[in-house]
Formats: sequence, structure tokens, C-alpha cells
Amino acid sequence: MNLNETAKETLVENLTLVLLYLTSRCEELPVTHEKIYSTWKSYDWNAMDKLIENGCLFPPKCRRTGVKKARELLEELHLTAK
Repeated sequence: MNLNETAKETLVENLTLVLLYLTSRCEELPVTHEKIYSTWKSYDWNAMDKLIENGCLFPPKCRRTGVKKARELLEELHLTAK
């Protein structure tokens, strides 16, 4: 597979999002019952910054809204997760 730099960066970002999702845990907030996904993050910082810019992660604790996107990426790869 011969990818240009932009395609490589996109692939790293997508795989980083999938890894964040696969290593996450889901908690429900007591009052609002909102589901919050959290994970330890020790991935490529450039990819993490790009995911924050794209609205998939929120600083400072990186509360994730990228769950839907991660699930879509897994589906594209014909993989399943929680």
C-alpha cells in the first residue's frame, strides 16, 4: 500500500480513534444518566491533536464524542467491538 502523507495521517488518526474506543470504559452520570466514555491516552500526539480539532475528543480530560465514528471505522474494517 503506497499512501501519500495526508492519507497516512488520516489512517493514523482513524486507527488512534479506534484504539481509544477499544480501550475505553463507559460510565453513566448519576443525575443525567449521560454516558461518558473515558480511556487512558498514550498515542501519537499529532493524531490526538487532530482528533481534538475534529471534535472527536475534548480536552482537558478528552471526553469522547468519537464513539460513533470509531464504531463506523470498525464496521468498515469488518470488525466488532463492545
